[in-house]
Amino acid sequence: MKTEIIKSGDNAIARVYQQNFDYDLTDKNKKRLVLYLSRNITETSIGYAGFSSKAALHDYLMGMVFGEKESDNEIFKLALDREKIIKIIKEAVIQCSNALPSDTVHIFIFPTFSKFVKERMSGTTGYTPWKNTILVFVNPLNQRWEKALVGTVSHEFNHSVFLRYNKCGSLLDSMIFEGLAENFREQIVGGERAPWAKVFDQNQSKDLLMEMKSENILQSTNKKIYRAVFFGNRKYAAWTGYTIGYFIVASFLHHYSTLPWKEIMIMPPQDIFTKSGFLK
Repeated sequence: MKTEIIKSGDNAIARVYQQNFDYDLTDKNKKRLVLYLSRNITETSIGYAGFSSKAALHDYLMGMVFGEKESDNEIFKLALDREKIIKIIKEAVIQCSNALPSDTVHIFIFPTFSKFVKERMSGTTGYTPWKNTILVFVNPLNQRWEKALVGTVSHEFNHSVFLRYNKCGSLLDSMIFEGLAENFREQIVGGERAPWAKVFDQNQSKDLLMEMKSENILQSTNKKIYRAVFFGNRKYAAWTGYTIGYFIVASFLHHYSTLPWKEIMIMPPQDIFTKSGFLK
C-alpha cells in the first residue's frame, strides 16, 4: 500500500492510502479481490480503516466495491490514475483544512465497479465510518469523476470533523450531519447543488419536516426509518433526508453567515436545527 502525506506548511493534514492495483483482474472472485484490496490495512488508532474489525471492513467493501447489481461473471478491471487521484485529493484537502482545521485525516482509496456510483454519482462516492477517517471509491469510466472526486472529498472531510465532536444518534442528527457536509462542500470547493440535495424545493422540504415532527420521528433511532427517509420507500422519495438537511443548514448559515466553520462543527445538531429557524 502506498501512502501519501499531504502537508500544509509543516503540518500533516492528511494521509492518503492506496493499494497497488496489480491484482489478477481476470479473477472473478469478489471475495479474493476485497481481501487483496484490504490486505495491508491493519489495526491502528482508527481501527481497521475506521471499522471495529477486519471482517466488518470486508463486509462493507463487498457492497461498495461491487454494488448490488454487478454479476459474479464480470471481469473487474479499472485503470486508476494514482497520481491524478492524489493531486485532486491534495488540492481539495488543503482547501478544506484552510477553512476547517482538523487533526490528520486518513483517506483510503478504493476502486468501485458499482453501476450506481458510475452512473448516478458521477463516478465517485465516499463514507466516513469514524472521526478523521474517510473511504473514497472511484470509477473513472464516468467523464465527470475528477470534479466529482473534489466534491466527495470535501463532503466527507466535513463528516470526519463532525464525528470528532458529535454522533448521529437520531434521524434529525443524520439530516443535520448531511446538510452540514453538503453546504460546506458548496462553500469551500464550489459546484452546483448535488442531485441528492434538490429532490424537493424549500417549501416542500418544510412540509415534509413538519409532517415528520408531527409523527414524532425526528428523534427516532430506528434504522428502518432512517433508511426510508434517506434512501426511499413507498412513502419517501430517495434522498429525502439529504435534501431536508441541506435546507435546514442553509437556513442556519443564512442567519449566522459570519460564524466560522470550526465553531459550527462543535455545535450539537439540535442547536443548529433550533437556531436555523427553518420551520418558522
